Amino acid sequence: MPGVNSEPVAATRLDPPPAVRVAVVAAPERREGFLRRNRTPVTFAVLLVVTDATVGRFATVWDRHSPDDYAARVIACAREPRDLVFVGGSPLAEGIAPDRVAGVVRGGRELKSVYAVGLSGATTSDVYHAVLRACPAPPRVLVYGLTATDLNDARHEPHGPHSLMTWGDLAGWVRLRPESAEWVTRHFVQGRAGRVSNLFHYRHGIRMWAACEAEAVLPGSSPETVREADELRERAELLRTGSGYAPARGIAAGRYDAAKAAGFAPPGFPFLEKYRTGSHLKYLHKLIDWCAAGGTELILLDVPVTADLEARYAAAFAEYRGRLADLERDRGVRVMRVTRETAGLTDAAFGDVIHLNRAGAARLSDRVRTELAR
Repeated sequence: MPGVNSEPVAATRLDPPPAVRVAVVAAPERREGFLRRNRTPVTFAVLLVVTDATVGRFATVWDRHSPDDYAARVIACAREPRDLVFVGGSPLAEGIAPDRVAGVVRGGRELKSVYAVGLSGATTSDVYHAVLRACPAPPRVLVYGLTATDLNDARHEPHGPHSLMTWGDLAGWVRLRPESAEWVTRHFVQGRAGRVSNLFHYRHGIRMWAACEAEAVLPGSSPETVREADELRERAELLRTGSGYAPARGIAAGRYDAAKAAGFAPPGFPFLEKYRTGSHLKYLHKLIDWCAAGGTELILLDVPVTADLEARYAAAFAEYRGRLADLERDRGVRVMRVTRETAGLTDAAFGDVIHLNRAGAARLSDRVRTELAR
Protein backbone atom coordinates (compact mmCIF):
# COMPACT_ATOMS: atom_id res chain seq x y z
CA MET A 1 0.00 0.00 0.00
CA PRO A 2 1.21 3.50 -0.73
CA GLY A 3 0.72 4.64 2.83
CA VAL A 4 2.92 1.90 4.19
CA ASN A 5 5.85 2.58 1.85
CA SER A 6 5.89 6.43 2.20
CA GLU A 7 7.44 6.67 5.67
CA PRO A 8 10.47 4.39 5.04
CA VAL A 9 11.18 6.24 1.80
CA ALA A 10 11.14 9.63 3.59
CA ALA A 11 13.45 8.37 6.32
CA THR A 12 15.93 7.01 3.81
CA ARG A 13 15.94 10.33 1.97
CA LEU A 14 16.86 12.28 5.17
CA ASP A 15 19.65 9.97 6.39
CA PRO A 16 23.17 11.19 5.46
CA PRO A 17 25.41 8.96 3.35
CA PRO A 18 27.84 6.70 5.29
CA ALA A 19 30.86 8.91 4.48
CA VAL A 20 29.09 11.95 5.89
CA ARG A 21 28.13 10.05 9.06
CA VAL A 22 31.77 9.12 9.59
CA ALA A 23 32.87 12.76 9.09
CA VAL A 24 30.30 14.02 11.60
CA VAL A 25 31.46 11.55 14.21
CA ALA A 26 35.14 12.29 13.53
CA ALA A 27 34.77 16.10 13.71
CA PRO A 28 34.40 16.30 17.53
CA GLU A 29 37.29 13.88 17.92
CA ARG A 30 39.51 16.07 15.74
CA ARG A 31 38.54 19.15 17.75
CA GLU A 32 39.28 17.40 21.01
CA GLY A 33 42.61 16.20 19.65
CA PHE A 34 43.51 19.72 18.55
CA LEU A 35 42.64 21.13 21.98
CA ARG A 36 44.68 18.46 23.74
CA ARG A 37 47.71 19.10 21.53
CA ASN A 38 47.46 22.92 21.87
CA ARG A 39 46.14 23.24 25.40
CA THR A 40 48.78 25.74 26.55
CA PRO A 41 48.55 28.26 23.67
CA VAL A 42 44.74 27.99 23.58
CA THR A 43 44.53 28.61 27.33
CA PHE A 44 46.91 31.57 27.01
CA ALA A 45 44.84 33.05 24.16
CA VAL A 46 41.60 32.70 26.12
CA LEU A 47 43.15 34.30 29.22
CA LEU A 48 44.50 37.14 27.09
CA VAL A 49 41.09 37.83 25.56
CA VAL A 50 39.39 37.70 28.97
CA THR A 51 42.03 39.99 30.51
CA ASP A 52 41.79 42.44 27.62
CA ALA A 53 38.00 42.57 27.96
CA THR A 54 38.27 43.09 31.72
CA VAL A 55 40.76 45.92 31.27
CA GLY A 56 38.42 47.52 28.75
CA ARG A 57 35.58 47.57 31.27
CA PHE A 58 37.64 49.85 33.52
CA ALA A 59 38.77 52.21 30.74
CA THR A 60 37.49 55.27 32.61
CA VAL A 61 39.70 54.43 35.61
CA TRP A 62 42.82 54.05 33.49
CA ASP A 63 42.03 57.23 31.52
CA ARG A 64 41.78 59.22 34.73
CA HIS A 65 45.19 58.02 35.87
CA SER A 66 46.94 58.44 32.52
CA PRO A 67 44.81 59.93 29.75
CA ASP A 68 45.75 59.71 26.12
CA ASP A 69 45.83 63.49 25.70
CA TYR A 70 45.63 63.35 21.93
CA ALA A 71 42.64 61.01 21.82
CA ALA A 72 40.94 62.80 24.73
CA ARG A 73 41.17 66.19 23.03
CA VAL A 74 40.03 64.88 19.67
CA ILE A 75 37.05 63.03 21.19
CA ALA A 76 36.04 65.95 23.41
CA CYS A 77 36.20 68.41 20.52
CA ALA A 78 34.09 66.14 18.31
CA ARG A 79 31.28 65.80 20.87
CA GLU A 80 29.51 68.88 19.57
CA PRO A 81 29.69 71.26 16.62
CA ARG A 82 32.31 73.95 17.27
CA ASP A 83 32.29 77.56 16.16
CA LEU A 84 36.02 78.06 16.78
CA VAL A 85 38.74 75.43 17.09
CA PHE A 86 42.36 76.04 18.00
CA VAL A 87 44.88 73.39 17.00
CA GLY A 88 48.66 73.04 17.15
CA GLY A 89 51.60 71.65 19.09
CA SER A 90 52.69 72.33 22.66
CA PRO A 91 53.11 76.14 22.26
CA LEU A 92 49.40 76.25 21.36
CA ALA A 93 48.43 73.72 24.05
CA GLU A 94 50.14 75.77 26.76
CA GLY A 95 49.42 79.19 25.26
CA ILE A 96 45.69 79.37 24.49
CA ALA A 97 42.89 79.38 27.09
CA PRO A 98 39.76 79.02 24.91
CA ASP A 99 37.38 80.19 27.65
CA ARG A 100 38.93 83.65 27.38
CA VAL A 101 38.17 83.74 23.66
CA ALA A 102 34.68 82.20 23.70
CA GLY A 103 31.93 84.65 22.83
CA VAL A 104 34.02 86.80 20.52
CA VAL A 105 32.04 88.27 17.62
CA ARG A 106 33.60 87.75 14.21
CA GLY A 107 31.92 88.81 10.98
CA GLY A 108 28.78 89.75 12.88
CA ARG A 109 28.38 86.29 14.46
CA GLU A 110 29.26 85.16 17.97
CA LEU A 111 31.70 82.26 18.31
CA LYS A 112 30.26 80.47 21.32
CA SER A 113 31.59 76.90 21.33
CA VAL A 114 35.40 76.94 21.44
CA TYR A 115 37.90 74.11 21.97
CA ALA A 116 41.71 73.81 21.81
CA VAL A 117 43.12 70.59 20.34
CA GLY A 118 46.68 70.99 21.59
CA LEU A 119 48.89 68.07 20.57
CA SER A 120 52.27 68.31 22.26
CA GLY A 121 55.09 67.49 19.86
CA ALA A 122 52.72 67.21 16.89
CA THR A 123 53.84 67.72 13.31
CA THR A 124 51.68 69.22 10.57
CA SER A 125 50.69 65.67 9.58
CA ASP A 126 49.37 64.96 13.08
CA VAL A 127 47.51 68.27 13.18
CA TYR A 128 45.87 67.61 9.81
CA HIS A 129 44.60 64.16 10.84
CA ALA A 130 43.50 65.48 14.25
CA VAL A 131 41.39 68.18 12.60
CA LEU A 132 39.64 65.64 10.37
CA ARG A 133 38.63 63.57 13.41
CA ALA A 134 37.98 66.38 15.88
CA CYS A 135 35.78 68.35 13.48
CA PRO A 136 33.19 66.03 11.88
CA ALA A 137 31.25 69.24 11.27
CA PRO A 138 33.66 71.92 9.95
CA PRO A 139 33.94 74.84 12.41
CA ARG A 140 33.33 78.40 11.32
CA VAL A 141 36.92 79.36 12.21
CA LEU A 142 40.04 77.19 12.62
CA VAL A 143 43.17 78.75 14.16
CA TYR A 144 46.40 76.77 13.71
CA GLY A 145 48.92 78.05 16.23
CA LEU A 146 52.46 77.21 15.19
CA THR A 147 56.04 78.36 15.47
CA ALA A 148 59.32 77.65 13.70
CA THR A 149 59.67 74.14 15.16
CA ASP A 150 56.47 72.99 13.43
CA LEU A 151 57.89 73.42 9.92
CA ASN A 152 61.42 72.13 10.48
CA ASP A 153 62.21 69.21 8.19
CA ALA A 154 65.17 68.36 10.40
CA ARG A 155 62.47 66.74 12.52
CA HIS A 156 62.59 63.63 10.41
CA GLU A 157 60.37 61.65 12.77
CA PRO A 158 56.71 62.41 13.55
CA HIS A 159 56.90 63.19 17.27
CA GLY A 160 53.17 63.58 17.74
CA PRO A 161 50.33 61.19 18.48
CA HIS A 162 51.16 57.83 16.94
CA SER A 163 47.48 56.88 16.99
CA LEU A 164 46.93 59.50 14.28
CA MET A 165 49.53 58.09 11.91
CA THR A 166 48.14 56.44 8.78
CA TRP A 167 49.68 53.87 6.45
CA GLY A 168 50.27 56.73 4.00
CA ASP A 169 52.16 58.70 6.66
CA LEU A 170 54.31 55.69 7.44
CA ALA A 171 55.19 55.19 3.76
CA GLY A 172 55.84 58.89 3.30
CA TRP A 173 58.14 59.21 6.30
CA VAL A 174 60.16 56.14 5.34
CA ARG A 175 60.49 57.40 1.76
CA LEU A 176 61.48 60.94 2.73
CA ARG A 177 63.64 60.01 5.72
CA PRO A 178 65.06 56.47 5.31
CA GLU A 179 67.19 56.97 8.42
CA SER A 180 64.02 57.20 10.51
CA ALA A 181 62.43 54.01 9.16
CA GLU A 182 63.07 51.91 12.28
CA TRP A 183 61.84 54.60 14.68
CA VAL A 184 58.72 55.42 12.68
CA THR A 185 57.79 51.80 12.04
CA ARG A 186 58.17 50.88 15.72
CA HIS A 187 55.96 53.73 16.89
CA PHE A 188 53.43 53.12 14.13
CA VAL A 189 53.12 49.49 15.24
CA GLN A 190 52.69 50.64 18.85
CA GLY A 191 49.93 53.01 17.76
CA ARG A 192 48.16 50.24 15.90
CA ALA A 193 48.56 47.84 18.83
CA GLY A 194 46.94 50.41 21.08
CA ARG A 195 43.86 50.31 18.84
CA VAL A 196 43.28 46.58 19.20
CA SER A 197 44.57 45.80 22.70
CA ASN A 198 43.16 47.46 25.82
CA LEU A 199 45.97 45.95 27.86
CA PHE A 200 48.59 47.63 25.67
CA HIS A 201 46.69 50.90 25.32
CA TYR A 202 46.13 51.40 29.06
CA ARG A 203 49.43 49.98 30.30
CA HIS A 204 50.64 53.36 31.64
CA GLY A 205 47.32 54.16 33.31
CA ILE A 206 47.31 50.76 35.00
CA ARG A 207 50.80 51.40 36.36
CA MET A 208 49.75 54.83 37.68
CA TRP A 209 46.65 53.34 39.31
CA ALA A 210 48.67 50.54 40.92
CA ALA A 211 51.12 53.09 42.35
CA CYS A 212 48.27 55.11 43.88
CA GLU A 213 46.75 51.99 45.42
CA ALA A 214 50.14 50.98 46.82
CA GLU A 215 50.65 54.47 48.24
CA ALA A 216 47.31 54.24 50.06
CA VAL A 217 48.40 50.99 51.73
CA LEU A 218 52.09 51.86 52.21
CA PRO A 219 52.49 55.65 52.42
CA GLY A 220 55.75 56.87 50.91
CA SER A 221 56.23 53.84 48.66
CA SER A 222 55.99 55.73 45.35
CA PRO A 223 55.51 59.49 45.94
CA GLU A 224 56.84 60.63 42.56
CA THR A 225 54.53 58.35 40.62
CA VAL A 226 51.59 59.45 42.76
CA ARG A 227 52.35 63.11 42.06
CA GLU A 228 52.42 62.35 38.34
CA ALA A 229 49.17 60.40 38.57
CA ASP A 230 47.53 63.24 40.47
CA GLU A 231 48.45 65.69 37.72
CA LEU A 232 47.21 63.28 35.07
CA ARG A 233 43.86 62.88 36.85
CA GLU A 234 43.48 66.65 36.94
CA ARG A 235 44.33 66.90 33.24
CA ALA A 236 41.90 64.13 32.31
CA GLU A 237 39.06 66.00 34.01
CA LEU A 238 39.97 69.24 32.25
CA LEU A 239 40.06 67.53 28.87
CA ARG A 240 36.70 65.83 29.37
CA THR A 241 34.75 68.72 30.86
CA GLY A 242 36.68 71.84 29.87
CA SER A 243 37.70 73.56 26.66
CA GLY A 244 41.03 71.83 26.11
CA TYR A 245 43.31 74.05 28.20
CA ALA A 246 45.12 71.61 30.51
CA PRO A 247 48.60 73.08 31.08
CA ALA A 248 51.41 71.13 32.68
CA ARG A 249 51.81 72.27 36.28
CA GLY A 250 55.51 72.98 35.96
CA ILE A 251 55.04 75.19 32.91
CA ALA A 252 51.83 76.86 34.12
CA ALA A 253 53.53 78.01 37.33
CA GLY A 254 57.00 78.54 35.85
CA ARG A 255 58.77 81.89 35.45
CA TYR A 256 61.48 82.07 32.80
CA ASP A 257 62.69 85.43 34.16
CA ALA A 258 63.20 83.91 37.62
CA ALA A 259 65.05 80.96 36.13
CA LYS A 260 67.38 83.30 34.23
CA ALA A 261 68.00 85.37 37.35
CA ALA A 262 69.01 82.17 39.14
CA GLY A 263 71.62 81.47 36.47
CA PHE A 264 69.68 79.02 34.29
CA ALA A 265 71.11 78.77 30.77
CA PRO A 266 68.73 77.05 28.33
CA PRO A 267 70.32 74.22 26.33
CA GLY A 268 70.21 74.05 22.54
CA PHE A 269 66.83 73.43 20.98
CA PRO A 270 67.16 70.33 18.76
CA PHE A 271 64.10 71.10 16.61
CA LEU A 272 65.75 74.31 15.42
CA GLU A 273 69.15 72.87 14.56
CA LYS A 274 69.99 72.41 10.85
CA TYR A 275 66.80 74.21 9.95
CA ARG A 276 65.10 73.60 6.60
CA THR A 277 61.49 73.69 5.45
CA GLY A 278 59.59 71.90 2.72
CA SER A 279 58.07 68.49 3.45
CA HIS A 280 55.86 69.55 6.34
CA LEU A 281 54.22 72.19 4.18
CA LYS A 282 52.28 69.62 2.15
CA TYR A 283 49.98 68.97 5.10
CA LEU A 284 49.39 72.69 5.52
CA HIS A 285 48.23 72.79 1.90
CA LYS A 286 45.93 69.82 2.60
CA LEU A 287 44.50 71.67 5.61
CA ILE A 288 43.95 74.79 3.50
CA ASP A 289 42.06 72.74 0.91
CA TRP A 290 39.94 71.02 3.59
CA CYS A 291 38.95 74.35 5.13
CA ALA A 292 38.08 75.82 1.74
CA ALA A 293 35.89 72.80 0.88
CA GLY A 294 33.98 73.04 4.18
CA GLY A 295 33.60 76.81 4.30
CA THR A 296 35.93 77.18 7.31
CA GLU A 297 38.03 80.28 7.73
CA LEU A 298 41.63 79.24 8.41
CA ILE A 299 43.97 81.49 10.36
CA LEU A 300 47.63 80.70 10.99
CA LEU A 301 48.67 82.09 14.37
CA ASP A 302 52.38 82.84 14.77
CA VAL A 303 52.69 81.92 18.46
CA PRO A 304 55.25 84.13 20.28
CA VAL A 305 58.30 82.56 21.93
CA THR A 306 60.98 84.08 24.17
CA ALA A 307 63.30 86.72 22.75
CA ASP A 308 66.25 84.51 23.74
CA LEU A 309 65.08 81.59 21.59
CA GLU A 310 64.31 83.80 18.62
CA ALA A 311 67.66 85.57 18.82
CA ARG A 312 69.59 82.31 19.10
CA TYR A 313 67.95 80.88 15.97
CA ALA A 314 67.31 84.07 14.01
CA ALA A 315 67.88 82.46 10.59
CA ALA A 316 65.42 79.65 11.36
CA PHE A 317 62.71 82.07 12.42
CA ALA A 318 63.34 84.22 9.34
CA GLU A 319 62.88 81.20 7.05
CA TYR A 320 59.79 80.09 8.95
CA ARG A 321 58.14 83.50 8.70
CA GLY A 322 59.07 83.66 5.04
CA ARG A 323 57.10 80.45 4.51
CA LEU A 324 54.10 81.98 6.29
CA ALA A 325 54.33 84.99 4.01
CA ASP A 326 54.41 82.68 0.97
CA LEU A 327 51.24 80.93 2.13
CA GLU A 328 49.57 84.25 2.75
CA ARG A 329 50.48 85.49 -0.71
CA ASP A 330 49.97 82.32 -2.74
CA ARG A 331 47.02 80.68 -0.93
CA GLY A 332 45.27 83.69 0.56
CA VAL A 333 45.53 82.41 4.14
CA ARG A 334 45.42 85.00 6.90
CA VAL A 335 48.43 85.01 9.20
CA MET A 336 47.79 86.44 12.65
CA ARG A 337 51.07 87.98 13.75
CA VAL A 338 50.86 88.45 17.50
CA THR A 339 54.20 89.67 18.85
CA ARG A 340 55.51 89.68 22.39
CA GLU A 341 55.10 93.45 22.42
CA THR A 342 51.49 93.56 21.21
CA ALA A 343 50.48 90.83 23.66
CA GLY A 344 52.51 92.27 26.55
CA LEU A 345 54.65 89.17 26.94
CA THR A 346 57.92 89.52 28.83
CA ASP A 347 60.11 86.73 30.19
CA ALA A 348 57.81 86.67 33.23
CA ALA A 349 55.00 85.37 30.97
CA PHE A 350 56.91 82.25 29.90
CA GLY A 351 57.20 79.00 31.82
CA ASP A 352 60.29 78.04 29.84
CA VAL A 353 62.09 79.11 26.68
CA ILE A 354 59.20 78.31 24.33
CA HIS A 355 55.99 77.79 26.37
CA LEU A 356 53.81 80.40 28.04
CA ASN A 357 52.82 80.01 31.68
CA ARG A 358 49.26 80.52 32.94
CA ALA A 359 49.56 84.30 33.10
CA GLY A 360 51.14 84.42 29.65
CA ALA A 361 48.41 82.21 28.19
CA ALA A 362 45.79 84.62 29.52
CA ARG A 363 47.54 87.58 27.91
CA LEU A 364 47.97 85.82 24.55
CA SER A 365 44.37 84.58 24.57
CA ASP A 366 43.07 88.09 25.28
CA ARG A 367 45.14 89.45 22.40
CA VAL A 368 43.91 86.74 20.02
CA ARG A 369 40.35 87.60 21.01
CA THR A 370 41.01 91.23 20.10
CA GLU A 371 42.46 90.22 16.73
CA LEU A 372 39.54 87.93 15.95
CA ALA A 373 37.06 90.71 16.69
CA ARG A 374 38.57 92.93 13.99
